[in-house]
Amino acid sequence: MLQEIWHNNKPTLIQALITLVIFLILSNVAKGIRSDHEVSLQRHEENSLVLSQKLQDLDGLFDVERKSRTALEDRSADLVSKLSISAQPLHPFPKDEDAIATEFKRSKDLVWNDFREKANRLGVMTPSKVPNFDEKSSLTINQWRDRYLLLEVLDRFLNVLLQVKVTSVDDIAPGNREQETFSDPEKVVARYPIVFSISCSPAQISELFARFQSDNTFLSIEPDRMKAGSVNPGLLEVVVRVVGLDVEDPREEESGSRRGSIRKRRG
Repeated sequence: MLQEIWHNNKPTLIQALITLVIFLILSNVAKGIRSDHEVSLQRHEENSLVLSQKLQDLDGLFDVERKSRTALEDRSADLVSKLSISAQPLHPFPKDEDAIATEFKRSKDLVWNDFREKANRLGVMTPSKVPNFDEKSSLTINQWRDRYLLLEVLDRFLNVLLQVKVTSVDDIAPGNREQETFSDPEKVVARYPIVFSISCSPAQISELFARFQSDNTFLSIEPDRMKAGSVNPGLLEVVVRVVGLDVEDPREEESGSRRGSIRKRRG
């Protein structure tokens, strides 16, 4: 009977057998391919986890670096704000350029008259003439800015002299802007000097050096001369150069300035 079935259905059975064999072969091939893909996928997943962990670690390092850099930048900005007399000016530069000369004279008169009034109450002798800032009509905007910053130096140091109650302020001579190189090649340290001649006791000069930065505004004070008083030997006649500092863009016309130029002019 089997032979009869085979004989009558031989072509169909052979075709079915071939189809089964092909199916099994393709199934095994597909299984092998799927297995390879699964292994490859697992490997990529493991590599991704390792890479992700490394990136997290690096991000932590970068985060620390960013925080450190930000802290340094903030610290630098804070130091510059304390160093620069233009950071928090007592006498801001006018927005109206046509009013610069008028506003400067008004600010200078306020500073000087306030100083004279307080000095008279304290018994501090003052100069008979107002400090000369060489205020010409031909001054440029930058030169007017220089005079405003020199006025900052004048105002702040006069307050220190009043705090110390020096015996007298004999002369005040504003100087010229000077610039010096800075670690940042695109910036310079600008110096705004004023020379003060004062008479005071040894105790007062000691207190002066101790207190001249009491308002947390950085001013450089450079003693030039000191001698016993010609009229009163118990007093000292002192010449000091007080300098306000600022961080600014360089100026070509100021590139030849030297710190000694003011001293030489004073002679």
